[in-house]
Amino acid sequence: MEKQSDISQDVEPDIEKLKAKIGFGIKFWLEFHNDDRKNILGSGWANLLENIDKPDVKSPISLTQVAKECGYSYKYAWNILNKIKARTGISPVETKKGGLGGGGWVKLSDWGLYLLKTYKNLLIELEGIEKKLEKSLKID
Repeated sequence: MEKQSDISQDVEPDIEKLKAKIGFGIKFWLEFHNDDRKNILGSGWANLLENIDKPDVKSPISLTQVAKECGYSYKYAWNILNKIKARTGISPVETKKGGLGGGGWVKLSDWGLYLLKTYKNLLIELEGIEKKLEKSLKID
């Protein structure tokens, strides 16, 4: 049996109002090209690296704190960092283990800094392209 739609079949929708709500988005990620192509950094993973490398925090930060700020579990945050390392062969972070009471830290390695900077630069370029497209393209 067919389920009835919440919208009455008798009422014609205002297509012009609906057209005004149509837009587009551009999504991208960095890839590592070795024997094959592997995604290594998209918006979520870049957010993790960015939270590790906060400009207002001069000393290294704990991964537990960074994971919480990103809304990730500690394990998920480590999995991200380990996937980047596995796919590129180089860790994006430097770490120091803490003792029984904690005290460990994580900071971006030169590789992690390079990946984050490259991602941010491309994001700025794509935002400019997106604005140009919004002006030049009219969706009819």
